[in-house]
Amino acid sequence: MTKNIIAALLIFFSPLAWSQQSISLEPATKWLSIIDTGAYAESWQQAAPLFKTQLTQQRWVETLEGIRAPLGQVISRSAFSSGSYSSLPGAPDGEYMVLQYQTQFQHKATSTEILTLSKKSGQWLTVGYFIK
Repeated sequence: MTKNIIAALLIFFSPLAWSQQSISLEPATKWLSIIDTGAYAESWQQAAPLFKTQLTQQRWVETLEGIRAPLGQVISRSAFSSGSYSSLPGAPDGEYMVLQYQTQFQHKATSTEILTLSKKSGQWLTVGYFIK
């Protein structure tokens, strides 16, 4: 059930909305570093309003404590896929980027983190996060 909640946070993207513009990884890196320190409540506070409408801060913290915390420290993380989109299913039209990272955790050798961000008021904010 908890895995389904995180999966539901990921807003799936449409290949038809692909844009070839350059993507900065800095906003994603900053948000992921908050998760990495275990500051799950802060990560919720730093997320986009669309993210916050999907679940409460308490539920987000409980979910990450159950799924992310057991993975341990990040050993390595490298971006291997990124895309810019103008629309995503279930979300209003806007500016989005979807980033995929190959991540090695202390207790899980291989995983993929997928982070979806939306640009609102000139800044990129998280609207989805998924670990598989």
